[in-house]
Amino acid sequence: METTPLPGPRAAAPPLDCPGGLRQPVAASVSTPRYFVPHAASPAEPVPCDAAEVVHVVDAFRLEPAYLGESEWFVCTDVVGQLQLIPGSDRARLPASVQAQLAHHEVAAGRPPRRLAATELFFFSAEMVEHPADAEGFNDPVYLYGTLTGPWPGNAVTRVPGQLTVSRGDVLAGFAHGAQDAFHYVKDAESRDAPSAYHALLPGDRAEQLAQGRGLVLTYPAVPAELQAHNVANGAQVANVLHAVLAQLQEDARANKGPQAIAALDLPVASRAMAIAELELKGFEVKGDIAIPRPTKGGLVGKLAGWLQSEEVRVPREAPLSEFLELARRVLPLLPGWPTETERTLRAHVLAGSLSPGASTPRMTPPRAPPRDAPLPPRLPTPPARSSDWMNDFLDAHARTGAAKPRLTPMKSQPAARPAAKPTAPPSSSKASWQSDFAASPSARPALKQQEKAPVTPGKKPDWMNDFED
Repeated sequence: METTPLPGPRAAAPPLDCPGGLRQPVAASVSTPRYFVPHAASPAEPVPCDAAEVVHVVDAFRLEPAYLGESEWFVCTDVVGQLQLIPGSDRARLPASVQAQLAHHEVAAGRPPRRLAATELFFFSAEMVEHPADAEGFNDPVYLYGTLTGPWPGNAVTRVPGQLTVSRGDVLAGFAHGAQDAFHYVKDAESRDAPSAYHALLPGDRAEQLAQGRGLVLTYPAVPAELQAHNVANGAQVANVLHAVLAQLQEDARANKGPQAIAALDLPVASRAMAIAELELKGFEVKGDIAIPRPTKGGLVGKLAGWLQSEEVRVPREAPLSEFLELARRVLPLLPGWPTETERTLRAHVLAGSLSPGASTPRMTPPRAPPRDAPLPPRLPTPPARSSDWMNDFLDAHARTGAAKPRLTPMKSQPAARPAAKPTAPPSSSKASWQSDFAASPSARPALKQQEKAPVTPGKKPDWMNDFED
């Protein structure tokens, strides 16, 4: 189950500089939010945002107060999936496909983008979520692993991987409140519903810092690279995270006999195929909607022993993301002490969208000569994607001997170990191996010879031309 700060004794995690834990973090030139721990062995990288380098848009909003500069901002991803923040003044420099995504979203949303009243923002690309399984509270902490970019606006924007600690309620409330401002994409043949990119505004600091507009973290679940062909819709990733949080809450409610409304919740799954695969790994045999324990021994005696030792399990139904968001809204009021002071302070910074200042009363200005375009700076090469091996340091620091294993919710597909290549024998003949691909099979050789000998009728079109006419 997960952990959340509540009164009472709690086992302390290993210190950052102890053996078996994380190494002491390197002092960074830019301060990160209080509840974000950067990875000690991964130095911070500068973020050279270039509008011409982005591939997709995941969010659009207006930043207030206006004295901070550009009010409209676009959160985009580059070719390796890293977040970049592009000001609205650079919209014309965006690729045509990205501008088309923005136009579709603005028309589909039907209202101005939301406003964020903040003095600084951080952007977090979540790649994996850890739900501790041995916590003693109810609204327990959740560990998000990914890459933090910020602070924005600023002249020293950096990108560093690390761990962000929030509570279960923070995760549920972040996605439930942010769903109405999700970024809409064009529906394609591969998606059942209109694809969207969801975000969650999470607290990265204490309530007093949030009240000053600092420590706000916009979180975007990362999408595997193989699924970013047309968009970066992350609805499946958000559904998996919400399901994991709700499942942990339900386990705690059943173990502690309350709240009864959460214990009796009809909780679906985000993917029924994945649920069946997990049951099969646990030794169940799925038949329709029922999973029966697989007998360990053959014969009638083995089957009877399996029936007596374990009970059958009903395979849960699959539900769309909209149902998980509704479940999150229903569960939040049932959490003890919710909403917290941190939650109330955080939501006060999200304002409804409105027309930009001065849009309703335009001013007439005399025409001016068009300014000359400044030369574009040279395009910087896109840095390669970082490996996710650094997450193991945080997971090892949270591990304790004899404790239950935490539940992990990966956003991106983990690289599988490649099997060792079998040695191939050298070819016996002088012909190269690739030439055998072009050699016709013995059964096809007579047909080829007959085709070569077939006479060509004058004035008759070859058969292959019919493919173009059709």
